[in-house]
Amino acid sequence: MRAKGVEAAIRVGGAVIVTAAAVLAAVLESFLVPYYLGGIAVPLAGAIAFFANWRLAALAVYWTGGRWSVLLTALAWFAVVLAASTPTEAGSLVITSGFNGYMLLLAGTAGIALSLWQYFRPRPNAKARTVDGPPVAAQATPTATKESRP
Repeated sequence: MRAKGVEAAIRVGGAVIVTAAAVLAAVLESFLVPYYLGGIAVPLAGAIAFFANWRLAALAVYWTGGRWSVLLTALAWFAVVLAASTPTEAGSLVITSGFNGYMLLLAGTAGIALSLWQYFRPRPNAKARTVDGPPVAAQATPTATKESRP
């Protein structure tokens, strides 16, 4: 009984830590948007966003044991990025509309999309189970018969 409580605490603690790490990464990336090197826009924030979102999702799945924890990191990242890209009443804006800002949004979303695909893609060889019965075969992919080929 005690082992289940420790395991649940580790899962909940892992979810909280990974969500906080996603928020911290999004804040860091947002403030790295106006990064220029010698007058040239360097999309450092976009590169960090892609790899951070992809690997934080893997860490969330590892610590929590459930693939649904990928959504925790995705929602936390999107919340911070949307807040940082909305102007305040005074007109202040953290993520500006320029090359680096667009690269942050595109690369961060691509990292999240990759992690969602990685953990939620359909697997044709996986065994599907019914609620009450024995395992049934996974959904077969349709293939062309010999007669229907050109």
